[in-house]
Amino acid sequence: MKLSIKNIAKKSAIAATLVTGLSAGSAFADTFNATLSIVQPIALTQTTQMNLGAILATDSNTCTLGVLGARIGTGCFGPTSGTLAAIGVSGSTGQQVDIALTNGASAASELTFVPSLLNNGQGLTNLTGVTLQAAHALTLGGTLTVANGALAITNNVSSVNYQVNVTYQ
Repeated sequence: MKLSIKNIAKKSAIAATLVTGLSAGSAFADTFNATLSIVQPIALTQTTQMNLGAILATDSNTCTLGVLGARIGTGCFGPTSGTLAAIGVSGSTGQQVDIALTNGASAASELTFVPSLLNNGQGLTNLTGVTLQAAHALTLGGTLTVANGALAITNNVSSVNYQVNVTYQ
């Protein structure tokens, strides 16, 4: 068997490739753990609809529905009490939430409405850092202002909207 320099170089190159290929193919894998906590989505449920009662359709008149449903203001007509809204809040008990109320209006803005938190803030429209309870309920009232009484009568306005936002911190 004749070994030439050419054959020796070829065999050395092949051996080097095999050795290099074997070491390059070795790898190490492991499993790691990521911790987390599951948080229920927040859900709002209106358990009692707010009723502001009869409103006198005179421009700039106001009617405020306050604690225990008491109605106060030049726009309040008839009985002295209304019905406060009750909004149930569900989610992960013990989590901190922020509550924000957004002003509303009737469909053509004949009336405007500024809602207020009565049980969790005594008239505030925003609260931060409220601890969510197992059976959490918001009690809401607010102040209605007549922007255009004549248009409210023409359009037979019977409701005004408002928004409740509850978000996790």
